[in-house]
Amino acid sequence: MPDAILFFGIVFAGLAGWFFCHREQKPRFRQKQILTGSEAELFESLRAALPDCVVAPRVAVSSLIEPTGALAARRAGRRRLAGQRVDFAVFDEGMHLLAVIEVVHRSRRSREEAERERFFSTAGVAVIRLRAGRLPSDLKIRAAVFGKSRRSHPAAEALAYTPVRTPWRNTVNAHI
Repeated sequence: MPDAILFFGIVFAGLAGWFFCHREQKPRFRQKQILTGSEAELFESLRAALPDCVVAPRVAVSSLIEPTGALAARRAGRRRLAGQRVDFAVFDEGMHLLAVIEVVHRSRRSREEAERERFFSTAGVAVIRLRAGRLPSDLKIRAAVFGKSRRSHPAAEALAYTPVRTPWRNTVNAHI
């Protein structure tokens, strides 16, 4: 009899300890940094270059553009846009979208970035890609945002992405 009491006491203590350690804990929160160092610098230069515009950081793509067409096409478009964000969206005083600004850390576009740029171009929104390390002057930013066509303005040419054309591609993974 004392062995059974000892056994049930150990089992009860083990279960009580397990329930105590695995009870649902209240979530704790802390503030999160919205912009990184280079993005914060760019945000301040955008605000200085575009004082008459509203610059919004970290905006969801689905709140800026929406798919059109048949129901199935709209659903597929919504799925493609789900969870995507742009670095900055520039609006005029009437909150009409003027341009989308992406901070890039490499010179080549990924497939996802090219697809997102295609979505914005079909919606008639200019996508401006800025290198994180090389922030342009205020005049170049204004020319890129307010230019009728980014390619036609000489100040905007420095901001445009031009792929490097090489005569050959090294496909050998040789480490010499």
